[in-house]
Amino acid sequence: MSRLALRIKAFFFRTVQSIIAHLDLYLSHPLPQNVSFTCKIPSTVSSVPGSFNLLFYTPSSYSKTPSSKKHPLLINFHGGGFTIGHAYDDARWATAVTSQTSAVFASVEYRLAPEYPFPIGIEDCVSAVLWLWKQADEYNLDISKTAFSGFSAGGNFAYAVSIRLNQELERLRKENKLDGLEDGKLVNLVVFYGSTDYTESRAGKDASNPNLIPVIPPVLFKLFDKSYLYLNPDKTSPLLSPGLAPDQLLRDSFPESLIMINCAGDQLLAESEIFRKRLKGLGKQVDGYVVEGVGHEWDKSPSFKRGNVKRDEAYTLAVKGLEGVWTSV
Repeated sequence: MSRLALRIKAFFFRTVQSIIAHLDLYLSHPLPQNVSFTCKIPSTVSSVPGSFNLLFYTPSSYSKTPSSKKHPLLINFHGGGFTIGHAYDDARWATAVTSQTSAVFASVEYRLAPEYPFPIGIEDCVSAVLWLWKQADEYNLDISKTAFSGFSAGGNFAYAVSIRLNQELERLRKENKLDGLEDGKLVNLVVFYGSTDYTESRAGKDASNPNLIPVIPPVLFKLFDKSYLYLNPDKTSPLLSPGLAPDQLLRDSFPESLIMINCAGDQLLAESEIFRKRLKGLGKQVDGYVVEGVGHEWDKSPSFKRGNVKRDEAYTLAVKGLEGVWTSV
């Protein structure tokens, strides 16, 4: 399939997804918090020049005026198969964080495939981390309390960005270019139904879950995979398949604490739970649970006036886990 054909299909599905997201964010109550402010920043890590937006959601206690009060930082990566979706899709998650903690929530509008295939999105996200760490004083951020979160493809990014960030920091350290980055520390990952193994076929993923609840049509999966993997990268790369990464790389790149929220009816359940077990075996503390009776992206469907109890329970548990880590650091 040509890149032009992929772009046309991506445009169509981006439009459909945007409509669904707006139904959730603007017609489902209670309404989530609005974006507090936006910054456009350059992609400094990617070999493909460009820029992208960071969307900030801030707690009521936050002020951009210079202050001795510093806020924990949660950097979020949205889902959408690396091809569709928007940084505002996770506004309800942002609201849960900013209403229950003092953290600043920054959602990354990374560049999408097929226009920008693997690994450009990951490199954009690493660029966002480094930019935020360098601007910590200006935005009153306590970057020693940095955490990542992500949903679906964004969950894969939470893992991959941790690995790529570790590699980039090591390079900068060797070149004595860590100015302004020394205080940055990744202390937690919150991953909602993130993929961990790109070597398994979609059919194999489906077959791995006897309780599968189909949500995403095959045509969309095909678009995601053809777009993101357009340059035919090695699927065993830790940046694509973090579940296959060497033990030492995971020890070095991941924080000591993680939170994983998976879906009982998801095609990604088996690989995610295998990864959970592996990380525990490496000595990581992995909290979270499997949400029963739901399929992939169950928390993103418009609820209108019905609400979504399971979503609220999962978000609350994740926020409490984050707050516990931030308090203990």
